[in-house]
Amino acid sequence: MNNRNTWYRRRRTGLALIALLVATGCGRSGAPDYFPLGGKQVWDYEINRSIKGEQHKQRLLLTSLPAANIDGEEYFPQLRLDGRVDVFSRSRNGIERVNFANSAPLPVLPAELKPKASWRAPGQILFLEITGAFHATFQERKKLTIDLDYVVEAMDDTVDVAAGHFTNCMRVKSTGSMFAGATLKEFLGISFIQIEQTEWYAPGVGLVKRERNESTTPADWNNYFEQELLAVN
Repeated sequence: MNNRNTWYRRRRTGLALIALLVATGCGRSGAPDYFPLGGKQVWDYEINRSIKGEQHKQRLLLTSLPAANIDGEEYFPQLRLDGRVDVFSRSRNGIERVNFANSAPLPVLPAELKPKASWRAPGQILFLEITGAFHATFQERKKLTIDLDYVVEAMDDTVDVAAGHFTNCMRVKSTGSMFAGATLKEFLGISFIQIEQTEWYAPGVGLVKRERNESTTPADWNNYFEQELLAVN
């Protein structure tokens, strides 16, 4: 009888462990989770830019903060190294970034992820982050956004970055273009912007690599942007 009880206890423990391992890296539906929310994680990225013939290097640290429940809705904040906080939510629409200044949330990933899944979302123009000598002008430029069309191109990519070797990665391609408008023409002489971006997300980890080309007309502000995961804890 004691041996049988011991066997049952070990079996229950084993099943619980298996369930925990299966749940790790998976979303609520049991599907792979390509954008983990909640828990305590820190993502350490290196960013390399090439713009106007100059090379720029910087680090980006993202730290998950405790989830907050407000009026029955659960929110997941992430703290950036510069002190900014991005807030995300998970709904039937997928992962969204909460925009408290605007009632409309910003799509990050749709609920159903499969090849050819597509969506549209506004994004920042990244080369504007390192232009301008005056703070007010810099902040005004950063408010400019461009609509990007996203599509899932693959679900089985292999990616090697400093953080390690990742398999079964989701590859997402996004493109967008816009006429620059009066602000960029006045400050930088730009009349047209075109963006092509590729992102790789690893199950249970999140974004592991991003490559982005921002082309301008004229080409004075062409920007190549690469973000690579160094470590995740």
